[in-house]
Amino acid sequence: MRWPTARSLRTTIFVAFSALILIVLLGTLGITQFVIGREAVLALSGDLRTTGQVFVSLLAERSTRLQTNSTLLASDFALKRVYATHFNPASYDAETLASAGLSYRQRLGVQLVWMTDEAGNLLAASPARDPSGQSLADFSPLKEALASQSAASGLVEVDGKLMQMVAVPVLGPEVIGFLLLGQIVDDTVAGRLKRDTRSDITFLSASHVYASSWTFPWRERERVGAAQLATLLHGHNDPNPAVSEIGNRRFLALVVPIEAHLPQPLYALIQGSYDDALAPLHTLQWRISSIGILALTGALLTAMLLAGRITGPVRLLVDAMHEVLRGNLHRRAHLERADELGFLARSFNEMVSGLEDRERIKDTFGRFVSRDVAAAVLDGRVPLAGDRLEVSILFQDIRGFSALAETLDPAALLRVLNRFFTEVVAAVEAEGGVVKQFTGDGVMALFGAPQVRADHVEHSVHAALGIVDRLARLNILLQADGIPPLQIGIGIHTGEVIAGLIGPDERVEYGVVGEPVNLASRIEALTKGMAATILVSKDVAMRLGPGFVLGRAAVLPVKGKTQPIEVVELLSQPSSS
Repeated sequence: MRWPTARSLRTTIFVAFSALILIVLLGTLGITQFVIGREAVLALSGDLRTTGQVFVSLLAERSTRLQTNSTLLASDFALKRVYATHFNPASYDAETLASAGLSYRQRLGVQLVWMTDEAGNLLAASPARDPSGQSLADFSPLKEALASQSAASGLVEVDGKLMQMVAVPVLGPEVIGFLLLGQIVDDTVAGRLKRDTRSDITFLSASHVYASSWTFPWRERERVGAAQLATLLHGHNDPNPAVSEIGNRRFLALVVPIEAHLPQPLYALIQGSYDDALAPLHTLQWRISSIGILALTGALLTAMLLAGRITGPVRLLVDAMHEVLRGNLHRRAHLERADELGFLARSFNEMVSGLEDRERIKDTFGRFVSRDVAAAVLDGRVPLAGDRLEVSILFQDIRGFSALAETLDPAALLRVLNRFFTEVVAAVEAEGGVVKQFTGDGVMALFGAPQVRADHVEHSVHAALGIVDRLARLNILLQADGIPPLQIGIGIHTGEVIAGLIGPDERVEYGVVGEPVNLASRIEALTKGMAATILVSKDVAMRLGPGFVLGRAAVLPVKGKTQPIEVVELLSQPSSS
């Protein structure tokens, strides 16, 4: 039987604790990453939308400011007077008009001032623009202002730069011209938006980047911007931000269409660093991992201590159990604990004590009855109601025992008897028989009960011959001690008897009752008259094999029987060859 070792149990506990801590740690990290990652994306998405709203508000504010300034400037009398000179070529001074435009540009903080006549022909520009007289009638937002004879605004491209422009009519009182003011949308504007919103913003079309808060070179901007815009717009109708990559960094990007008067659609590409947004998550995960590792280390140490407290007592119990299996019923598991293991140890000790008591009873019982009888009684194999069994009964008696008793003192006599009975019991038990009782100077033995066996007749005869052989060797020893040799008579009969426990509840013994018992005793008594050592009944002789040597046969009366019985002398058994 292979017993599990304490090490395997300790490993099981260790692995179980480790797995539990790892599952909790990984689960915590997974939940944290999911929840905080989602919250980070939502927060970053909100920031991007806020940036878009701030950008729209900024454009609206700039447009309103430009329109207010241009309206006030168009109402200026001095400007109107200068404007009116273009109707009289003799008094028209283009340089004065250009100087006025430069003055207005510096005063208003705008980057562009254009002045046209009522038909949209350029009169003056600051900064200077050639050729003068160029028609701007098709240039937005002047085109819209010409059509409506009122103010108009819009985003336009001027010399490759993105400008926010306003065109307002100059009235005198009729429209005598148009004043156009423009503010550039460049990297400075994008940088200011990034400072305010912490999001990168790029103004671009499919083929050109106009302004950006990116810090890498312009050529790289053009390449990255075109690739980002194509990726985000390709099959992407979702207004929610999407993840994009620039180099080895990830960004959450939002594309906002901008209304502009350009050959290609204009977009604002708003980006927030996805990695930076997740940085708090990574920090938190690192802290959780550190705490988890510390917790795992502590749990593993605890598991080792706990495993030791469990496997130590278990190993003690296993060792004690091995000792008990090897027959050491004095072994006890000395484990003073108030938990289940202590209860198990106490139960084990009680069990071993019970086994020890049982073995002691069995051993003590076996001193007064045969060990086979003791085992059968203790194992419950002897029914209380008794069994009807066919058995062979052997009776043995020492001849001349009374004369021997007179010549020996009691102690010496008992020593002789015990030496003799030792040989008798050995011969009987060697053939599976049971010494039922000692009858002073003789014994009664059973074959076939309580252990049932079909060949009980032959075994009883072999036992009788074995007793004779052992007695011959014993007599040699007795004679050496000055004790006359012993002579015995043995009678054997077979038949059906009642076998079971006999006696009151307070004192019972295993026995057999029936006529075959009495007849076996009578046959033994006939041995003296026939001067025979072993006599068997006819029933026994008929069931012996042909190899047994039989001697005289006689039909003799016996006490208690009306009819004589036939007995046969048994001389020897078949040789082993």
